[in-house]
Amino acid sequence: MGRTLVIGLLVLFALSLVTASHASSTVSVRDLGVLPGYTTTEAQGINEAGRIVGTSGDGGSQSRPFLWNDGVMTNLGTLGGSRGIAHGISDTGFIAGESEVASHEMHAFLWENGNMKDLGLGVAFAVNDQGQAAGCGFPTSSAPPCHAVLWQSGQVTDLGTLGGRSGSAYGINDAGQVVGSSLSTDGFMHAFLWQAGTMTDLGGLPGYQFSAAWDINAAGQVVGSSIGADGITHAVLWEAGVVRDLGNLGGRATIAYGINDAGQVVGISIPADGPIDGFLWRDGVMTKLPTPGNGDGAGSDINGAGQVVGGHYLYAFGATPATPMSGMAFYIASAGLAGATFAFYHVRRSFRPRKNPNRR
Repeated sequence: MGRTLVIGLLVLFALSLVTASHASSTVSVRDLGVLPGYTTTEAQGINEAGRIVGTSGDGGSQSRPFLWNDGVMTNLGTLGGSRGIAHGISDTGFIAGESEVASHEMHAFLWENGNMKDLGLGVAFAVNDQGQAAGCGFPTSSAPPCHAVLWQSGQVTDLGTLGGRSGSAYGINDAGQVVGSSLSTDGFMHAFLWQAGTMTDLGGLPGYQFSAAWDINAAGQVVGSSIGADGITHAVLWEAGVVRDLGNLGGRATIAYGINDAGQVVGISIPADGPIDGFLWRDGVMTKLPTPGNGDGAGSDINGAGQVVGGHYLYAFGATPATPMSGMAFYIASAGLAGATFAFYHVRRSFRPRKNPNRR
């Protein structure tokens, strides 16, 4: 077999491998709509089945928690007041949130099978498959400050603090591990991990003062934010006792709000001016989520399928097969390496530009 033909065949083989491995990423963006009679939507959580929760309002004093399922948005009602937000949903259908009551106080709730249960003064930010809800509550007194709490089986457990007077839980996994932030003895809020009755300070980036943990996955990976020595808020990942800076999209603050079991992270990036951007971080790369129009974007939560919610959008990511090489490209390849390199298929990977969640 001639040397030119051998080289050509080898180049064709190499090109086929490169082309196959460089399928371009695509993202679809779906507007979730609004509840009838309302004008705004803020998606807060999504489960493995793609069911979404959040709040839909009139931009003023009225809002309602919702459950979105396959294009249908359902009003979950309130505990007697005019406002409500659903913050999280489990794979088993439990929904955690907060609702105004008739006396105008905000109470935590746990929703299941059409029934909204009043958990008392506070807010429930997250819930796991067992129906354990985590948030901010008042286990001993209705007066401030709020403490990180765990609601389960009709009981509320005070998770304690890191030496300060207040705190809040924001995330929980199916193992019952809870994350959040607590006032520490130094007067600043620190991220914490609570498990088996013990609250551990997660610390932050070198030189940090403030940190907060927003979510935890099944593997115990925790995401949140930390102010670094540069005075800027960074999105971070805690794993095996080590804190990792996830980078940024520029601007003055980046916050990670959600992580799935694959370690993919979503959050927001706040620029010095202009609209807020949502982001997806995966495989070490932070990418801006596209936002139709010129409004703010957000990444509030992500499920195992890589579906992301934020603002009033649902994002779904996929891979588009690369375009096959033309007959001319094959001909050039057979002529030698230089010609094949010239005809090499150029792959372009791009994302078009995309709530600052009402989290506390």
